[in-house]
Amino acid sequence: MTLLVVEPAEVRAGLRDLAVASQGKTRRTFAVLSGVPGAREELMDLGRYLVRLDITSLVVVGDAGAVHAGAVLEGSWGEESRHVATEQDALTLLRAELRDHDVVLVSGLPRIAAALGARA
Repeated sequence: MTLLVVEPAEVRAGLRDLAVASQGKTRRTFAVLSGVPGAREELMDLGRYLVRLDITSLVVVGDAGAVHAGAVLEGSWGEESRHVATEQDALTLLRAELRDHDVVLVSGLPRIAAALGARA
């Protein structure tokens, strides 16, 4: 697994890097987000943007639910976009789903980044 960690204010650029890291969709990509700054409409736009980048899976934690709502409205469904209440819920989900060659972007969740192997 490859891990990208970005600050919440840098999440759009990080998502572009994540899309490139998919190597033409030969690797699954996961965006795990929380604490992204912006008004509700900006967060919904971020969710729509994520779908347009064809990110494999979005996991939104806590108060960033508008990102999930935007992804769903853009056409993401089922397991592509999930909104969980806590970091532990997200980590449980990720541990069950991640494979060796996946690429994961984590933003606003230092405990998850550390659990997935990010270096401080």
